[in-house]
Amino acid sequence: MPTSTRSPLRRAVCVALVLPQLAACTTWRPIPSAPGPQGGATHIAHARVRLRNGTELPLRDVTVGADSVIGYDEDSNERRAHPVADVGSIDRLQVSAGRSAAVAGSSVVVLGAVVGVALLAAMSAYMGHFFGK
Repeated sequence: MPTSTRSPLRRAVCVALVLPQLAACTTWRPIPSAPGPQGGATHIAHARVRLRNGTELPLRDVTVGADSVIGYDEDSNERRAHPVADVGSIDRLQVSAGRSAAVAGSSVVVLGAVVGVALLAAMSAYMGHFFGK
């Protein structure tokens, strides 16, 4: 019985190559308007804030309160605060299930093709050796 040539290292490398692709399948989704005076603050890890004057701010660690939007600039790491009245929209970075599924499906198809080619090559070499070619 042939032994498996799959090592834990090989599996780890394959997983390490596929997981970042799945994590990279993100999209910007708008959040609802700012919470009312009675509602609590909304916390967002990564946000894209568009001000009414057209300025777009990429922020992290964002808190959306009833009267202000506070976060840290992605580039300069400076704290930014803007009144809600000046904010046109806020988008949240979220994982896209559809894109992640497409990447996972494509990875399975490519892996299947690679395994198929490897099997055909191995069978061809074996048959050539068996028939003396």
